[in-house]
Amino acid sequence: RRVKVGPVEAGQGSVGSPLLLPLSLSDAFEHNAAWGTVMPVQYQDHAYDVEIRGNYAFVADGSNGLTVYDITKEPTSASTGFLVSNIGAGTLKPPLGTASGIALWTDSATTRSYALIAAGPRGVGVVDITDVLAMKLVKVFEPIKMEDDKVGAADGQAVDVIIVGQHAYFSYDSFGVVCYRLADLIAPLPAGISPTEVWKKSLTGTLTYDHRPVALSRFKLQFVAGYEEKAGGAVKMGYTLVNGRLVLYAAFAEAGVLAIDWTDPASPLLAGIAPTAGACTAVTISNGRLYAADGSGGLVFFK
Repeated sequence: RRVKVGPVEAGQGSVGSPLLLPLSLSDAFEHNAAWGTVMPVQYQDHAYDVEIRGNYAFVADGSNGLTVYDITKEPTSASTGFLVSNIGAGTLKPPLGTASGIALWTDSATTRSYALIAAGPRGVGVVDITDVLAMKLVKVFEPIKMEDDKVGAADGQAVDVIIVGQHAYFSYDSFGVVCYRLADLIAPLPAGISPTEVWKKSLTGTLTYDHRPVALSRFKLQFVAGYEEKAGGAVKMGYTLVNGRLVLYAAFAEAGVLAIDWTDPASPLLAGIAPTAGACTAVTISNGRLYAADGSGGLVFFK
């Protein structure tokens, strides 16, 4: 939804006297509504996250994958071309799973641009968006998980992704937070390898091939001494980077809000934990305060 905040910026809203911001049909960007359908995105799903670049909104569009809208165009008629492009819609097995988080990055060495997608049960998605009209899958994979000395895949779903410097951080509801080098994520696959089948096991469980990037590090609260039985998994994240110190703030469901010192990309450390009354699902940081969406606990503020 596009929300016009001009009146607030002009001073009509103030602390203690909030201004109601009405919405209209022309503020809703969707590809399937009462006015019709924009092909080929036939099915409606939830929009979970968005990144704005220029006139384009890059949307994590659930099982429809990645949808790009032109936010300068009228969104209540298919003929205006407000839906610019899509990748991932219209297949029985969505290649980008349930896209729920998105972050954009441009490689300064090549000027190519990428969208990193938290792809739900499909894990990590990497899309080349250099040409928005011809976006391409680079790779989609579930992070490596070792089980009894055997190579497997992360359990749970990827929920969110943020980029800091040359690293990407993906949150998982039951696998923690995983850090990758961006260079590893965008590295090309060997010839003949499908971007949606970057690893394979035989029917007997033997590893046939595996071209998944190796994570630089991983943090999971239940791996920290004293928290082994603590409930909660990583959901949405925010971060601060002050004087070279990187701290990720993760909504960790029943556990509350976690502060993770990730200054060393290879060695994350638990810096603090703030319990909440409900189940924390999202955080945002502004003016030295952290705001947490806490489910039945409401909206919680921290300094």
